[in-house]
Amino acid sequence: MSILKIWDLHLKYDGPVTQEFMEGNTSLAKSIAEEEGVIWKIWTHEEGTPHFGSTYLFKNKEYLMKYREMHIKRLNRIGITEITDHIFDVLEDLSKINNAPLG
Repeated sequence: MSILKIWDLHLKYDGPVTQEFMEGNTSLAKSIAEEEGVIWKIWTHEEGTPHFGSTYLFKNKEYLMKYREMHIKRLNRIGITEITDHIFDVLEDLSKINNAPLG
């Protein structure tokens, strides 16, 4: 079994996706890129709904749990409280067959 971990995060944000939204999140994206243990993050939004999400790949569960605690607090501080998440093991052998970017 792999030590890599996927963190799948879903939240509700009622604001629109505007150029200002994108610019405001650019600095956040840059800071996430510097977080220890984060290999990559994919940002997602279901068009026409307030449903947003992220899928992260972490080097291991310790890095994930440390980041998760900090990030959920950060989301709560800006008023985002409808959050669901899951932590998954990566099945590397199968994922590699399908060209998964495992770092």
